[in-house]
Amino acid sequence: MPQLQVSIQLPYLLRLKDGDYPTSPAGEPLALSQMRLSEGAAARTNVRALFDHPDVSSTSARQRLRMHDAEQLLRRTNRLLRWYRAVSRSAEVIELTRAQASPFRFEVAGAAADDDWGDLLTYKAELQTPISTVVEELTEAVHDGLSTGDEPGVADLFLLDAEQALYDGRFREAVLLSWSTIDAVFNAKYDRLVNAALAGEWAPAREFFTGVDFGLRNKMSAVMHLVAKRSLFREPDDLWEAISASYNKRNSIIHRGENASEDEAQAALQVARRIIEVMDSLRGPNKTGTGSEPNGANRSKTA
Repeated sequence: MPQLQVSIQLPYLLRLKDGDYPTSPAGEPLALSQMRLSEGAAARTNVRALFDHPDVSSTSARQRLRMHDAEQLLRRTNRLLRWYRAVSRSAEVIELTRAQASPFRFEVAGAAADDDWGDLLTYKAELQTPISTVVEELTEAVHDGLSTGDEPGVADLFLLDAEQALYDGRFREAVLLSWSTIDAVFNAKYDRLVNAALAGEWAPAREFFTGVDFGLRNKMSAVMHLVAKRSLFREPDDLWEAISASYNKRNSIIHRGENASEDEAQAALQVARRIIEVMDSLRGPNKTGTGSEPNGANRSKTA
């Protein structure tokens, strides 16, 4: 049964003693050591962990185990970084994405080098690539925006902030900023659709459907079907399941102070992009895209 050591070099020097750091009540140890790669280079902190595995010979099976071990090492490392950040008051020390932690190094403990186990595992950053625009078009668009006297749409900026937060390893912020984007985009268009469909009706009744106590998922499903024939509950590719899972994560962060993983941050961004796509596709009064009213960002309170 091979014992695999997985290690990464942090982009930080943690002012901690070398040694083992249990990262959970069950143990899950993380070994920490300070290292200097070359003369004159800044010192960095190295973290590593050992994992036991059955004997497997296929390259694909070994790759799956390597990816699993890398995820476990990164999860333990990010928990250590959160505690270090809180205790040391070092704001610049943040959690790492897979790409930032790369490359992951593998060694078989007490055995000769094995290429199948020992290859580096590297992840690439997934920051959204800016839209390719020629300088003339970009210049004209910026001039046009400035000439209006308005600010850019708050939701546009929220989504960019969420992308940057994910890239930086600020996963909780990425989730919250994604949902701020969703709230701004969805509520602005939803309110217009409801007010148009119920024009002339009793005002308190209209306000009931647009109020913060009605519930975001009620709005996204049944009411959207009634006023726009486009319920997010009925969208393909399990969008509703993704919305519900991400919304629950948002609530757990806000109300219980829970953390978010890189995958959960990516999922929140994907949900935001898909909801924006749906809302932008709807025909209705005063059609809006991501440039919704700034006051829409905090409309939803419960789901």
